[in-house]
Amino acid sequence: MTDAEDFIPLSQAQIETIDAINEPKISEPRKLTLSALKCKKCRQTIVSTKDFVNHDQGKGQTAFAYKKRDSSFSQIVCSSYFIEAMDWIFDRVQEGELEGKIKCPMCQVKLGNFSWAGMQCSCGSWITPSFAIHREKVDEVLT
Repeated sequence: MTDAEDFIPLSQAQIETIDAINEPKISEPRKLTLSALKCKKCRQTIVSTKDFVNHDQGKGQTAFAYKKRDSSFSQIVCSSYFIEAMDWIFDRVQEGELEGKIKCPMCQVKLGNFSWAGMQCSCGSWITPSFAIHREKVDEVLT
């Protein structure tokens, strides 16, 4: 007897079962969400997402004065995270200051700016009061 004579045909159900066993399992990628921000220099956790201030997207570059517009800027992306006023921000600020720098409570590196009068986000939206942490100064903690 040859190998061809030993061949027993499989049913369609058996073929599908074998294919299902041999097919690599591709699970849905887990969606990571931002949970906190850490200082890039000392890795101290600065703020959690529950302290973020959400704002509506502005009109992009058209919201800025003509001389401040960036013609190469095509996508509306916020360059800062806006947060609630936090006690550690004011530890080294003189009483009565209306605007100033936000520094890391551990290493004192500049993380952003605050202004009680408000400031304009890079997306064009105006946030008042504003406590802005610059994206390039912090690491995002994803969970």
